[in-house]
Amino acid sequence: MHEPQERTRQARELGRTTRLAGLANRQKWIQYPRPNPDASLRLVCLTYSGGRASVFKRLAADLPGDVELCAIEFPGHGRRIREAPMTRLEPLVEQLTDVIAEQVRWPFVLLGYSVGALIGFETAREFARRGWPGPKSLFVAAARAPHLRSTRPPLHELSRTELIEGLHRLAGRHNELLDNEEVVDVMLPVLRADLGLDETYANEMGTSLDCPIAAFGGSEDWTVSRSGLEAWREHTIGDFSATTLPGGHFFLDSSPDLFAEALAAEIKRMDEKD
Repeated sequence: MHEPQERTRQARELGRTTRLAGLANRQKWIQYPRPNPDASLRLVCLTYSGGRASVFKRLAADLPGDVELCAIEFPGHGRRIREAPMTRLEPLVEQLTDVIAEQVRWPFVLLGYSVGALIGFETAREFARRGWPGPKSLFVAAARAPHLRSTRPPLHELSRTELIEGLHRLAGRHNELLDNEEVVDVMLPVLRADLGLDETYANEMGTSLDCPIAAFGGSEDWTVSRSGLEAWREHTIGDFSATTLPGGHFFLDSSPDLFAEALAAEIKRMDEKD
C-alpha cells in the first residue's frame, strides 16, 4: 500500500476509534432503572453529594408508567468510582448539557436533589444560553434557592476527622457507614468534591428560567427552611410550587413512595397546562 493511502487509512481508523470512545464515555453518564423507549416524558435525575445513580431505583418503580427515569452517574460516583470526581461546576454543567442533549429524547424534566438541584438549575440555564430545547420543568429537592448560600462553615477543606464529624451533623443523625474505614477511604474524596461544588458556588442573578420550578422539601430538614425552599420562586418567570414532605434531608430514601406521588402530581399538573 502506498504511504499516503496508508496514512489516510490510519487517520480514518483513528477518527473512528475516537468517535467510538467518545460515545462510550457519554453512555456512562445515564442509567435507566426501568427502560421505556415509548415513554412520553423523561425524568432526568441528579443525585445528592456522594450519591450514585442507583439511589433513584426505588423512585423509578413508583412513577407513572409513561415516565422514564434517567439517572445521571457523575464521574467518581457509583459505577464510575475509578474516575476522578469533578471539582468545578462549570465544566460539569457543560458536559452534562451535551450528554442530555445527545441522549435524552425531549420532552424531559430535570430533577436535582440537594447539590443536584444546583447542578440542575445551572444545566437548565446552560440549555437556555445555547438556545437549545431545555427542560419542560425543573424539579428541585432538599435544596435552598441558589442565591441563598449556607451559613454553616464550609466542610470540603476540613481534615478527615473534622469532615466526618461535619457529615454526621449534616445528616442530622449518626451514619454508621462513616464508621467503616474502607467505605470512608472510597467516599471521602467524592464527598469533598461534591461539597466543594456547592460551597464554592457563586450565584449570578441572570435571566430567570422560563420553565416552571417545583420545589420539594423535608418537614424535618434543618438544612433547608421553608423560606429557603420558597425562594426558588425568584428564579423563574413560569409557574412555581413548593411541597413539604415528611422526613429529613434524605426523604428520597425514607419516603420514596410519597416523593413519587408528589412528583406524579406535579407532572400531571404540568401536562394539564399544555
